Amino acid sequence: MKLTNVFLIPAQHPCLTGHFPNNPVVPGVILLEKVESLLSQQLAHWTITELNHVKFLNTVLPEERIEITIDTSQLTNNKTVSFSLYNIKTQTKVAAGKMVLTQESSN
Repeated sequence: MKLTNVFLIPAQHPCLTGHFPNNPVVPGVILLEKVESLLSQQLAHWTITELNHVKFLNTVLPEERIEITIDTSQLTNNKTVSFSLYNIKTQTKVAAGKMVLTQESSN
């Protein structure tokens, strides 16, 4: 199964004030928060326990539309998901990686 979402970081986002003043770039941690948010919405009983092989390949500027794709096909067997983020306008990959998840017990 694949999970997808599109987002953008508005130019007024508070993280941009100190991240390269006069030439703002969206911090990688904000991109990872968007991946985490999609996972928590779609896989409510799973928790991220580890980030593996995360690569930031291109910069993301404010107001750029970014598509997240999360591949969950290895979740049941390996407890991992892989993700990619693409700039929709330029059709370039901006980040990719893998995450290890743990399933919460349902008591």
